[in-house]
Amino acid sequence: MTDPAGTAGPVSLRPVLGRWQLLSIGIGAIIGSGIFVIPGPAAAQFAGPAIIFSFLIAAFGCVLAGLCYAELAAMFPSAGSAYSFSSRVFGRFVGWLVGWLLILEYLFAAAIVAQAFSGYFAVLLGPSVASSPLIVNLLLPVMIMAVAAFIAVRGVDFSATAVSILVAIKVGVILLVIVAGAQYVDPRNWQPFVPANTGVWGEYGWSGVLRAAGIVFYVYLGFDTVAVAAQEARRPQRDVPFALIGSLATCTLLFIPMMLVVTGMVDYRALNVANPIGVAVEAAGPEAGWMVPLVSIGATIGMASVLIVILMAQSRILFAMAQDGLLPASLARLHREKRTPVAATIATAIVACGISLSVPIATLGHMVSIGVLSAFVAVAAAVLVWRRKYPDAQRPFRAPWVPAVPIGAIIVCGYMAFALPGETWLRFGIWMVLGILIYLVYGVRSANKADRQRQD
Repeated sequence: MTDPAGTAGPVSLRPVLGRWQLLSIGIGAIIGSGIFVIPGPAAAQFAGPAIIFSFLIAAFGCVLAGLCYAELAAMFPSAGSAYSFSSRVFGRFVGWLVGWLLILEYLFAAAIVAQAFSGYFAVLLGPSVASSPLIVNLLLPVMIMAVAAFIAVRGVDFSATAVSILVAIKVGVILLVIVAGAQYVDPRNWQPFVPANTGVWGEYGWSGVLRAAGIVFYVYLGFDTVAVAAQEARRPQRDVPFALIGSLATCTLLFIPMMLVVTGMVDYRALNVANPIGVAVEAAGPEAGWMVPLVSIGATIGMASVLIVILMAQSRILFAMAQDGLLPASLARLHREKRTPVAATIATAIVACGISLSVPIATLGHMVSIGVLSAFVAVAAAVLVWRRKYPDAQRPFRAPWVPAVPIGAIIVCGYMAFALPGETWLRFGIWMVLGILIYLVYGVRSANKADRQRQD
């Protein structure tokens, strides 16, 4: 490959990431707008204080999928992540479909984060800014996307350092809410801990806990970015599994006490708002008012770090698919000095901006969930197939209790996907049909041409 200027010579991704940088990328991808927005309405409408059990169920599904990711990422460290795993196990066509799912996941997730950042940041800037549709709906989303893209193309080590700093700040804000908010907890707000079912499946009771699990699952989306970074890790066989499972465990240990405190500070029915953490803090009284701006700052910083990680991950998936000839070759070009896929990063930012400015955030959220859940199912199935075909292959990391773990991942993630609304499945079907058409019209011919060039 060549650099953007056309200088000849091989250029490859630089393996510079260590264990703690990978862990920071995983945490940075998970702790974003979701934890500051999603759990409140889920508790108010479906689970009540038992929302913490919903988090445990969602985390369990992610851990099952994460163990499958860890096994394949340690065997085949690649920037293509689930795309590369599926291509190797199931062939090019299925690999393309999984890659197409990852494009759906990351593009739409970037659009969500840009919209959410704009809303929070506008509030911090004051009422005059927050009331301006031009600023909130156009200027701020474009601004944060441009800043995140600039950081992402500066080099993976620079990006990882920036993400690590932002992660430290937002983890500090969450710990602040847990520790400082605990003194304002009223145990009466936890009664009953599992609200009685209304007679409708999914409205409180244990069925509500299950439904809320499918909703708060969104909060965990993004931990698979660690697998995307495997090709840039110094010791992917050891460090990628550590970072995958470590990021999930760390975030779960933060999320559960945070929601326990939040539902203890205010009646759970008051959390059906866009800023549930802020509402809980305000309910504690004027003496807790100093926490409100800090929560907004933490949410804003969280979204900035998530957007950087998303652009890093999406650009590398496009890079891997372009290397295989399934996407235009320009997306596989790396900057000679920074070793980053500049064209793929810029293309991701531009398209995500367009989606952010034109698609409602609720629609985006459901599409991201169905895309990533489908990818998780594909990865779990790949572990089953590869274990059966090559039982004696060297595996630097082995997922435990196979086939129970991948089968469990397929069941749990499959359930959460089928629980999504029917209109989400309709949009998902349209997206997949579009992907198949692109593959048939462009991908097959381009990939075959790339194969012939490599053979020559």
